[in-house]
Amino acid sequence: MQTAHPLDLPAQLEAAVGAAAADMEAGRDLPEKLVRELRDSGAFRLLTPRELGGFEAPLETVLKVYEGFGRLDASAGWIVWNANWGFIGALLDEPGNARIWGSGAEPVFAASSMVGTAVPCDGGFRLSGRWKLVSGINHADWFAAAAYIKDGDNVLLTDEGMLDVRFFMLRREQFSVEDTWHSTGLRGSGSHDVMVEDAVVPGDLVARVDVPARVQRPRYQGYIPSLVVPGCSAVVLGVARSAIEETAALVVSKRTMTGGTLAGSAHTQTVIARSEAALQAARLLLLSAARDIDLAGENAEPVTLELRAALRGAMSHAAQVGRDVLTAMYELGSSASIYQGNGVERLFRDGMVALQHHNHSAVFFESVGRVRLGMAPTLPVF
Repeated sequence: MQTAHPLDLPAQLEAAVGAAAADMEAGRDLPEKLVRELRDSGAFRLLTPRELGGFEAPLETVLKVYEGFGRLDASAGWIVWNANWGFIGALLDEPGNARIWGSGAEPVFAASSMVGTAVPCDGGFRLSGRWKLVSGINHADWFAAAAYIKDGDNVLLTDEGMLDVRFFMLRREQFSVEDTWHSTGLRGSGSHDVMVEDAVVPGDLVARVDVPARVQRPRYQGYIPSLVVPGCSAVVLGVARSAIEETAALVVSKRTMTGGTLAGSAHTQTVIARSEAALQAARLLLLSAARDIDLAGENAEPVTLELRAALRGAMSHAAQVGRDVLTAMYELGSSASIYQGNGVERLFRDGMVALQHHNHSAVFFESVGRVRLGMAPTLPVF
């Protein structure tokens, strides 16, 4: 049953996520039972329009939910983030939505940050290729594939001169999954490869991001990728917060060679305090950037390139801080951090893998700086 408010979701699902932790690690995916519980609670409907059964929640709220799940389990938080593609219902026309939601069953989505290519054909587009790292794909009814539009060897541009990137919604029978997810961390995310071979995607299942959304409400009037990209950073903040909590519990009882506890060390006290301060500051910066985007939509103002750059900058800062905090906690744990079964060990692995995501690449700082200096960003989806 869908919860009354999305911010209640992590607490509501805490026991279910905890019970599935070992199965996630061993099975390299979320157990089907947990996926059903997440779906039925509404965890995959955070950005879905209200008329399609969703929360249509503000971005700031959505990021807090992702962070909350990240504190419980990185893989669960990652799947919740990557499954929240219900906003596509605000972009597609009614015939497309009828294909996805018309049966009355709750659709489960999965997406990749990689961008493929598509060519026009009668009634739609033909899509082929391989998309890597598609988290949660084994449970997905629909694969959301981003692709450039090509005409021969040329990639087409929008009227604004940007690369024409669109979202293509593929049914389960239109793609295959290759078991490639043998990772050091985020093992429960099931981030396998997806293969598509000459799939025809009808035009009513293709969404553009360079034109106004069909649903004329605040949540969908800005730059649509801004609803997607920051979720991974929120999950990392949740993982880093749990790492501090695990380490703080560990150092109280872990003895040093001189007979005291690690908690009694001035170094330990300083590292914990600095890490908490840095993490809280990074969190507030990310939420503030999300709030500014929410407010622009609510006030019918454009989500400017400067607002998008502020969000990207906050994401890159959160990634940098998250990496520093995870490393600091791993080091504080000393030899305890190297053993399987220790909470810090798994949080470190999971967090570091999450930080390898393209959206956490340091190259985004360059584009943020370019915008600040009055230049265009160098990245196509910014």
